[in-house]
Amino acid sequence: MRNKLAFSEITEKHNKRKHELIEEIEKLRDIGDNESSDRADFLRGQLLTENKQFKHISAVFLESEGGSADSD
Repeated sequence: MRNKLAFSEITEKHNKRKHELIEEIEKLRDIGDNESSDRADFLRGQLLTENKQFKHISAVFLESEGGSADSD
């Protein structure tokens, strides 16, 4: 039960962070200058990294709960 609660909190934080990054990337793309584009590219890389890390955490959680991590 504690693991499910912790995973739920991690999921909520991940989704909030993902949404914030996407909003920031969109704002920077709208500005359209080189500096903003470079920053948006950096944030996009960060978003991809965080998504990969979350996918790994999810797989570990599912395996620990007796589920399958092969949901793709």
